[in-house]
Amino acid sequence: MIRLDEIRAALDGSWLLLRNRPEGMAFFDQSVQGFWRSFAVIVLLVPFVLLSGQVSKEFFFLENLYHPDAFPERAFWFAQFTGLIADWIILPLLLALLAVPVGISHRYVPFVVTRNWTSLLASVPYTITCILFLLGVIPAGIAVLLSITCTLVVLWYRYLVTRIALQASTSMAIGVVVLDVVLTLLITEATGRLWQ
Repeated sequence: MIRLDEIRAALDGSWLLLRNRPEGMAFFDQSVQGFWRSFAVIVLLVPFVLLSGQVSKEFFFLENLYHPDAFPERAFWFAQFTGLIADWIILPLLLALLAVPVGISHRYVPFVVTRNWTSLLASVPYTITCILFLLGVIPAGIAVLLSITCTLVVLWYRYLVTRIALQASTSMAIGVVVLDVVLTLLITEATGRLWQ
């Protein structure tokens, strides 16, 4: 089980990294045990997946792509959670294979720990956007614009986290973030075929 003090420390560290302050790394357990424990953070992301999935459904209904009564509910949610799990583990697995050839093996564990934990803070702007849309506070068009803005901010955040955690050059950090984005797009495309 993830302890409350771990979550609090991780959020403090995540906030410091967002402000480009490397001392934020000290708030994460970078041991091998901490590495494995960081993967449990996926449980804390489940509410975000539920919210974002519900927003996706609403968009399908607004665009008349599906009628609510004919929506493939089980297949849709199976795809959403399959995508979450795949996105959570494929980049760490791929980087584990590439760590020695690209020279990041000494920083691999701290990077994965930090990537996992900072996902909590990265999900916050999307979560707020989803809630505002589902409550009817903002229309679909504004929700899309806010989501695009959130994506740009999160990409910048991912770059900062990668550069600091890997102690990497700008080009290496950009390369890892681009790899992460490409993998996410491929996973989204693949899991979308599970239900559409």
